[in-house]
Amino acid sequence: MKIPYIFYLITVIAIFCMASNACSDEVYLKSGDKITGEIVEQEQDSVSIKTEAMGSVSIERNFIDHIVKEKENQPEITEKPKKATWQREVSLGCNKTTGNTRDNQISGSFLISRNNKHVDEWTLGGSLYYSSTNRKMDNQKWYGMGRYAFSFGKSKQWYGFFRGEGDHDRFADIDYRLVPATGVGYWLYDLPEIKLMAEVGAGLDHTVYKSRIKDRDEWVFTPRLFLEKKLFSSSKITQNLYWYPTFEDYNDYRLRSDTSLDVALNKKLSLRLSLIDDYNSTPPKDTKKNDLRLISSLIYTF
Repeated sequence: MKIPYIFYLITVIAIFCMASNACSDEVYLKSGDKITGEIVEQEQDSVSIKTEAMGSVSIERNFIDHIVKEKENQPEITEKPKKATWQREVSLGCNKTTGNTRDNQISGSFLISRNNKHVDEWTLGGSLYYSSTNRKMDNQKWYGMGRYAFSFGKSKQWYGFFRGEGDHDRFADIDYRLVPATGVGYWLYDLPEIKLMAEVGAGLDHTVYKSRIKDRDEWVFTPRLFLEKKLFSSSKITQNLYWYPTFEDYNDYRLRSDTSLDVALNKKLSLRLSLIDDYNSTPPKDTKKNDLRLISSLIYTF
């Protein structure tokens, strides 16, 4: 029986397709989609894959779940998502002036963060500031924060969070203040050279005063803006902006701005210059609305 030429043509095409698929790479996205082709370049932040239909396509690693590389007569190699990373640092700053006026300033902070990128993140941090003039204390503040965030959505750029804050400010008449809050946020950029995210939430502001002022319980909004930008290979600038307007009156609010410049001295040590501004639109009696501090400190990362 004579075999039609079309059968030979189909057979050749099928063999060609199987041969090409045997040497194809597969990029699986977090959205559930898959892109098949030949990986031609892999960078720290992106992967370039050459496809038959779309040509060369560059994909940010933030959107990639995993990669399967298949080579002829070799077992497949799968790139799994990166494991969670840890950030641990402590800082210490001290300024001293002697002469006609004796000034002493001491500041310290710590930060512990576990980040499973675009899955979840745990953060615990705190800071302490103390100053005195002519051996008389004129400032005493501390601040602590715990936070948990989890990603959702196809791109994993959206996230929900739970945050708890506590602080003390003796000379603003604050014995202690607690602010548990929850909300959602969005990563606009999450790259090594720039990170930018915004979040909005709500919480309860519970304030206990040192004087006889009645304790205060108010519902507040808790929007936040975070920016981290690399300036050079060894330096970066960070901006954290918190706003706490009350539900009842937007003119009654607190604002906290923390701007810092970090310059790396080596792999473990960095020099940090921080400008911290705490603003209260309706402060207790005999206290100022603005409390501005410029702090220089040494950071140890481990």
